[in-house]
Amino acid sequence: MNPEPEEAEDQEEAEPIEEYVPGVANGRHYMARLCHLPDGPWYIDVIHVESLPPLHDSGERTWPTRQEAVQAADKLVADLAH
Repeated sequence: MNPEPEEAEDQEEAEPIEEYVPGVANGRHYMARLCHLPDGPWYIDVIHVESLPPLHDSGERTWPTRQEAVQAADKLVADLAH
């Protein structure tokens, strides 16, 4: 009667690490929530832009570094003006 090892299951599903990054693009202030799993690529979870509804990325695009994800968020906000 050994109990099921629930701890092993919890360790397999690592929680993404979230980081909030502020920025300004085309005069619009925004806050991007970037995420990544340990040793995994970065992705944009959501971008909050002043006076606009939240922008959600598809989650299919990833970047190998935090800096590249920050640049991508900046470009997404800048592209709103076009």
